[in-house]
Amino acid sequence: MGNDEAMNIGAIRANKAETCQNTKRTTEFLVKYRDRIYDINNFLNYHPGGKNTLARFKGKILDKALARHSHSKSAYYLLEEFAVHRQERYNEYEDPVNWDAPILQQVSSMGHRYWEWVNLPVNRPIRLFQSDILEILSVTPWYLVPIIWIPIFMYFFYMGCVLNISTDPVVSSQRILLPFTLGILIWTVMEYFVHRKIFHLKPPHNSRLLIILHFLFHGNHHKAPFDGRRLMFPPTFSVIVAGILWQIYKILFSPTMLHLIAAGNIMGYLSYDLMHYYLHNGAPRVNSYLYTMKRKHNYHHFIHHNRGFGVTSELWDRLFKTNLTLRKLDEPLKW
Repeated sequence: MGNDEAMNIGAIRANKAETCQNTKRTTEFLVKYRDRIYDINNFLNYHPGGKNTLARFKGKILDKALARHSHSKSAYYLLEEFAVHRQERYNEYEDPVNWDAPILQQVSSMGHRYWEWVNLPVNRPIRLFQSDILEILSVTPWYLVPIIWIPIFMYFFYMGCVLNISTDPVVSSQRILLPFTLGILIWTVMEYFVHRKIFHLKPPHNSRLLIILHFLFHGNHHKAPFDGRRLMFPPTFSVIVAGILWQIYKILFSPTMLHLIAAGNIMGYLSYDLMHYYLHNGAPRVNSYLYTMKRKHNYHHFIHHNRGFGVTSELWDRLFKTNLTLRKLDEPLKW
């Protein structure tokens, strides 16, 4: 970025509200784009392109930099969240929504506007329900998932081992590992197809119920991808789904396979939920598997909503030609 693009940081701060505290100014990360001032400090750790790519632009004009590197509509929309003057943050897409009130019932009346609106991200927490009890049940701290599901996994795996143990260790290993691995594979199939065919199914604009269901189960995550309370499946929902699957598996599989397939499912689910949380919040090592999957998941959220449905595995994305191709970088990303 040349000197002609440099911007006097003091001049920017002069445009901020005079009530800003000095302690707040020490954490400001001010930039300018199209003559508007943005404080993107709270976005640095979430930037899909890594915070290291933003570090050099503090106190600078972004117009030429953004022109050189293409960004999605979602990126420019999200930038508006960080406009210094709050009254300028709300554009025509957010006008119908009162973000200070529970949002689930509000989205049902958006009609034609819902699908575009839900795929334009914001950096805000979401409250879904008026009821405090329902709201508590709809959010999940990441550690609650392993606390609940690891003991359940251990029970099913133990029962599967008891039912399949024999005096021949080779036979025992085969009887245990094959159905357990099948359970993990079944999970990856469900992960891909539920994400692609159900969570990304566009609800009819005239169906208030289907819009509510879409927003409840997945739309809220695409609208507010940085709301860390909504990155994990709530246990109340996952236990119900697990109970339904258990009844189906009892019909499909023999008693000797049943517990181990269920254990494999649980292992796959645990990997999915914890990995999903990490992809949003973690800083994986450069060129590691998690580094690649984090980049691809960011692409899914902010560029290609209809590709990259696998979170733990690319297997089915590759097989069904929905895999994402990452662009080559001049330098690795750091989050």
